[in-house]
Amino acid sequence: MNAMVKAEVMDWDRFSIEDWLKQYGAYIQISRMKSGHQPDSLGVNQIYWLILENNKGAAPRKDQVICQINDFEAEQVRKLIIEVREADDICESAKVAVALFFEKNIRGMSLDQMGREFALSRSSINNMVYAGKYYLAGRDKKFRLN
Repeated sequence: MNAMVKAEVMDWDRFSIEDWLKQYGAYIQISRMKSGHQPDSLGVNQIYWLILENNKGAAPRKDQVICQINDFEAEQVRKLIIEVREADDICESAKVAVALFFEKNIRGMSLDQMGREFALSRSSINNMVYAGKYYLAGRDKKFRLN
């Protein structure tokens, strides 16, 4: 009874690093919707598609992200975020820049919103998000950029 267990492998090439983080943010939102009062065995994605069918003709929002990742992929992105936050080989200023890059993409915040929340200027936020993006891509070659 030697059953081979097929291990899932993460395909980081499927999305850019920004899109992985946006997908993770959408996954978190769906996970919040699932808790507690999930309607009669309808999945959240099915509910979403039913709403879309009902709203034919309405223009889609450009900032709307539809979750296209599964639990395994979301867990891999979560592990990446934790790994970077707890890494000893990353200096504190780079951690701040990467953390801002994470915040912008996961939460879908604008530069103005981030500036108000983190008490920094819009250009400072923009520069730090840019630096965080390229630091992360340079640190780990498996990520592709937009």
